[in-house]
Amino acid sequence: MTDERNDEPEASGVDRLLSRFGTVPVDPNRTPPGPRPNGDGLERPKPGPRPRPQPQRQPQEARVPAASGAAPAGAPTSLFSEPHDDVFGEAVPAVLEPTPTVSVFEDPVVEPREVIDRRDWVRMPRRTGPLFRFLAVAFVLGLAVSFVFTRVTGWYDDQIDPPGEPGASVEFAIPSGATANDVTQGLFAEGVIANPTLFRYWLGDNFDGEFQAGDYSCLQTDMSFDEALACLDGVGPLPPQFFSITIPEGLTLDQMISVLTRENPAFSRADLERDLQATLVSVGIEGVPAGPFPESPDPTGSGKEGLLFPATYQIDEKKADDTLDILIRMADTMEQKFIEAESAGRSPIIDELGLSDYQVLIIASLIEEEYRIPEDQGRISRVIYNRLANRWSLGIDATSCYAAQKSCADLTVDDLASTSPWNTRNLDNINLPPTPIASPSESSIRAALNPEAGPWFYYVLTGEDGSHTFAETDAEFQAAKAICIEKGLC
Repeated sequence: MTDERNDEPEASGVDRLLSRFGTVPVDPNRTPPGPRPNGDGLERPKPGPRPRPQPQRQPQEARVPAASGAAPAGAPTSLFSEPHDDVFGEAVPAVLEPTPTVSVFEDPVVEPREVIDRRDWVRMPRRTGPLFRFLAVAFVLGLAVSFVFTRVTGWYDDQIDPPGEPGASVEFAIPSGATANDVTQGLFAEGVIANPTLFRYWLGDNFDGEFQAGDYSCLQTDMSFDEALACLDGVGPLPPQFFSITIPEGLTLDQMISVLTRENPAFSRADLERDLQATLVSVGIEGVPAGPFPESPDPTGSGKEGLLFPATYQIDEKKADDTLDILIRMADTMEQKFIEAESAGRSPIIDELGLSDYQVLIIASLIEEEYRIPEDQGRISRVIYNRLANRWSLGIDATSCYAAQKSCADLTVDDLASTSPWNTRNLDNINLPPTPIASPSESSIRAALNPEAGPWFYYVLTGEDGSHTFAETDAEFQAAKAICIEKGLC
């Protein structure tokens, strides 16, 4: 066999390494391997702008056949563009480097950014010193504080004393029991003051009293705090307008209603009779019934006979038509007068007979209808208690008049014989009437609580001045009755 050798030079180690990835083309212009010449004849190319590669669409891989000794024209740049010795000192053939495929979806080439080194900076000296800067900051802060302070104090002053003159007059009323906070809210609602919160704090430093209830006519809108306080505390409320109604003593409930409607046309009988049924019209003493008695002679049917105190009452013009208010006041006054009279003394005979406070009030109404002069009230009271203790009929004409709802001058024999429990002329009726027959006075109440001591069982009107003669026996009574008939008093 003949030994045929290839004329091609033997491949270097790098070529053998690269040949694993494909055929390595041979570059005929490559400097053969060996020592490089010295640098005397070499010249480093001058730096210049590097051309920006332009993307081109190329086949995925281009290879040159091994048989060809040179790269075809237009072939891509070799993997090693500069001739150099490989690690084995042998020439490395040029290799056609595959051109990467540029996808339309890839990001374009970005120019490298310029890197700035902070060590190249130069710190310039400050043009101002620390004192100047401090003064500038202090000046700006001073202006800001002054501006805010001026605005706040201006707003505060406008709340306390609004600019301009006060406006229209305001009718303002302070109800009884109103607090300073209630007054403040009322003033703000009427437009008298601008700020209720500041007014409350301002009052704490300038006023330590209480506002009087009533109507005020000196207030106006947009007033200063000083002006509003001068009206409320200085000028004060308007004097109330009242008128008087006098209820005589000894009237029945029906007669009292007639007086009320006559003295005050704003009252109506229907309203008074309706309000008499109210639970607020009550007297808080022992034994007062919860409702009216059956077959009561009282035409109002209220059961409140004798529970309204006769007196002179002041009526506020603003409450001229308030019927419930006047009835409550009359009932409260009766309770108060009875308690005051009882505190002055109470006879033991009341407890001995087992009488309630309400029954004492009934006795007081009987005394009120029978006496003419004050000196006889205590003696008439004693006659009533003596008869009750001995279970006698009281025989009082006024009870028969009430039971018949007639004047005593119009009584008939049938009226005197009536079986009504209010008719004490009936000898079978030995008890007190179920209710008072009139409204007693304070003096009659005191006489009923403390009767004068004496053995009397009778009394007869014998004096022109209205005085009575008191007798212990029937014979004494008959003699006194003859005197009454002789004088035309009976």
